[in-house]
Amino acid sequence: MNSKINKRQLIGATLIFCQISFGMTACSEWDDHYEADSSVLDSQKATLWENISSNGSLSQFASLLKKAGYDDVLSATQTYTVWAPTDGTFDYEKLSALSTDRLQKEFIENHIARNNYPISGSFSKQIYTLNEKLMNFDNSTIQGITLSQSNLASRNGTIHTLSGKIPFMQNIFESLNTNDYELDSIADFFHSYDVKKLNVEKSVTGPMENGQITYLDSVFDEHNELFTRYQAFINREDSNYTMLMPTNEAWRRARVAIEPYFNYVPSFEFMENTSTTEAKKVTVDIKDVAYLKDSIIHQMLTSSLFYNNNIYDNRKLNALQTGQQLQCDSLYSTTTTKIYTEDARNLFANATRIDKSNGSVWLTDTMQMHHWTLWNPEIIVQGENRAMLSSTVNDDGAPERKSITPGTQNPEVYGHLSNNSYIEVRPSSQSTNPGVVYYLPGVRSTTYSVYVVMVPASIESANIEAKPNKFNATMGYTNLKGKNEDRDRSWLLESYFVTDSTRVDTVYLGDFTFPVAYIGTGDYYPYIRINSSVTSRERSKYDRTLRIDCVIFRPKDFDNYLKEHPDYKYDTGTL
Repeated sequence: MNSKINKRQLIGATLIFCQISFGMTACSEWDDHYEADSSVLDSQKATLWENISSNGSLSQFASLLKKAGYDDVLSATQTYTVWAPTDGTFDYEKLSALSTDRLQKEFIENHIARNNYPISGSFSKQIYTLNEKLMNFDNSTIQGITLSQSNLASRNGTIHTLSGKIPFMQNIFESLNTNDYELDSIADFFHSYDVKKLNVEKSVTGPMENGQITYLDSVFDEHNELFTRYQAFINREDSNYTMLMPTNEAWRRARVAIEPYFNYVPSFEFMENTSTTEAKKVTVDIKDVAYLKDSIIHQMLTSSLFYNNNIYDNRKLNALQTGQQLQCDSLYSTTTTKIYTEDARNLFANATRIDKSNGSVWLTDTMQMHHWTLWNPEIIVQGENRAMLSSTVNDDGAPERKSITPGTQNPEVYGHLSNNSYIEVRPSSQSTNPGVVYYLPGVRSTTYSVYVVMVPASIESANIEAKPNKFNATMGYTNLKGKNEDRDRSWLLESYFVTDSTRVDTVYLGDFTFPVAYIGTGDYYPYIRINSSVTSRERSKYDRTLRIDCVIFRPKDFDNYLKEHPDYKYDTGTL
């Protein structure tokens, strides 16, 4: 076969092929370019690597390509477009000193895209480079960098030369490194969850070696479990997040503050049924206390660091700059924690904004959060919550859930119900006092102010006579030796409590300190027991039927803060 094909024959063959495969319009753009510049035809016979390495003005770029192993990639059959900065227009020496991984990610892959992107006519397009950065590409620039020469066709793609390098902009996840700031603590934690899986379809295969497929260009799909756990996909270029990024110093300070709230014992007793004398006591063993504590602390440190900039008042984070005071009603973290004005402002005080390709990070040396908004929230157990209702005692049948809306509530009863409902527990006889036992989820090793919210019988109708309740309470918990302490009443302010029958009454019982934490140990909880305490001679004076809206375990510091700041807003629903 005659291997000599003249230029006109090549153009004709190309034109026929294009008419069959792609249509006249698409290929005529290439024809016009070939007619205008005969050098393109010569370059088309060579690979991208051959054209770059033989170009005297691209020697520095070629050197970096070779160091990163991309001489083989650009010699393969897969099609690429390369934007090649010319010699002397970029920081070659600094890039040469980078590790291979950083050189690939931050420079080489920032200048290469899969597929062919020649310029013709009026051209404007957004393309993704190999490092998945979204670039704005038009007739004369890419990301604002001017093209020196365009459409240098190669056998496996196209080369455009540049008058400088394309700036690499990290996304938020890529910022979790130790290159620019002291972020070892949070970076190490996050990257301990990294998972990489080879994407065979996107990778470029090489020769077989010892019966195994090799790859010239290995493309990995990267995933991190924390993206899903926190619903913050900070690796995605098409996302828009704000992240509070604690430095090592902020991480250390926060950890010191958090540790006392998560005191565990390696083995503890748990009462499976606290309502009868036949209550079964089981022993729970924690295999690795240090690991559990470390894991919980890390979770508490990181779970409220992320904010989706596209929802609610979070949108105001897009414009917020260093030194400005955030003006908003509230923010929602990606884990649905609602943080009101005062706490939201504190998050960004004394922090520095750094823009990223998918949002921004705020670098901070101190995490200015109240502990009750992050690692030590208020615990509210709704009275009607059967999942937390361990048992009832001396009740007349199953406890009954009652629903009352603001519209159906007796207007003569002051106050309102949380969740518009409560539980009613009647005595089984005239001589018995009913009681309830509630499990307490998420307890930390700290001091709580304990409240019970009681409901009068007249909540449903003004025609119902309401008497006050007389009741007491006890606590069941694990001591520092791992032993179960049942029915402790030493912490109560009074031996019994009497409610106000004209209102939904929040009764303060006293302060209780849990010596050990339960969060993270599974379905094992401390419990509170609430008992009617009416003697036979007091039946006409007090109502023995218990109507409980909820029980509240409020961190003591938080309780004091609310008393000093009555206008303070916080999210009771989330807490």
